[in-house]
Amino acid sequence: MVRKLLLIILLGLCTGYSTFAQDPFVGIPVINPPDLVTGHTAVVTFPFGNASANPVSVDKADQLVYTFIVLPYECLRVTSFSLTASAGATYTPDNLIVTSDTVFIPYNPPIITFGGNVTRFTIKQKDTSLPIPGQATYNLVISMLAIAPFYNGAYVQGAVTSSGISTNIPTNDYGTTSVRIQGPMPVSLVSFTAKAQPDHSVKLAWTTSLETNNKGFLIERSKDLKAFEKVSELSEVAANSHAEQHYSLTDQFPYTGTSYYRLTQIDLGGRTTSFPVVSVVLRDGAYGVFPNPVLSDQPFRVSMDEPETASVNIYGADGRVVPFQKVSVEPNKLLLKASGKRAKGVYILTVEERGQTRRHRLVID
Repeated sequence: MVRKLLLIILLGLCTGYSTFAQDPFVGIPVINPPDLVTGHTAVVTFPFGNASANPVSVDKADQLVYTFIVLPYECLRVTSFSLTASAGATYTPDNLIVTSDTVFIPYNPPIITFGGNVTRFTIKQKDTSLPIPGQATYNLVISMLAIAPFYNGAYVQGAVTSSGISTNIPTNDYGTTSVRIQGPMPVSLVSFTAKAQPDHSVKLAWTTSLETNNKGFLIERSKDLKAFEKVSELSEVAANSHAEQHYSLTDQFPYTGTSYYRLTQIDLGGRTTSFPVVSVVLRDGAYGVFPNPVLSDQPFRVSMDEPETASVNIYGADGRVVPFQKVSVEPNKLLLKASGKRAKGVYILTVEERGQTRRHRLVID
């Protein structure tokens, strides 16, 4: 009888541990390709999430923090990133907030600016009442451009800290890998700019300080950083040059609104090197909310490029989504109205379109 009672107690303890055991993890990052040449781009995938069968639940956002680092900054530049859900992730990454260094950014803009010698991402839960599901895996996917040789191996690493979780297993809290960068670049780019002109054209200009086996340049434009179309190709270049060379051309038929231009160098062997894109805004009015402040039950207009397809959200001071109605679609504008009577205060309105996210301060009076 005593042995049976002890067995029941042990089973109960095991069950209790299984119920409350939580184990956030960071996996080994994967870089593709593992060896880079200057001027080319690699994609690094950081897996992270919950390695336990039970949901990871914390009381405060700073009790569970995933941190990812790419360095050195002089050799690798992050050009874009995204946050995706994979195995077991029954809720989307919308509840995960990504910051980089000290600049707050939503989880999916394509172009971001960093400072210092390290590019650092920090991921926390937005709403700690929504736990990370059991066996859930997410991926922070980063595109990075090799800009200088680093033969000893630049590296990327990820780590998780979980001060509010006593059952965490520390052996899977850290992952790192390295990448060799070979060089030099066939063309050393000094600058590349795109500027809107008064006649609604876009002037493109770039300067190089060194050219080796250069065949020419290709200029492309895009609305969303995904699909690019050719603007022009320049082949009247010297194959080799050790002095500054200045180039320019004008796009007479640019997109209206925000667009992106990409410069690609082509060498005599047919290999290509694409440089970071530049953006330009070509529109008559500014992006924004009108009127602002707005009455609680009054419609208001949001200026944008593509009102038919843009993703729009409104957040309250607590970070929760505020419901609203789309009243009508106008040329480059969307007419909105809050659903129901809203409390006075400051709200944040986000517009996601053409590969970027704009944030507007909306005051309800």
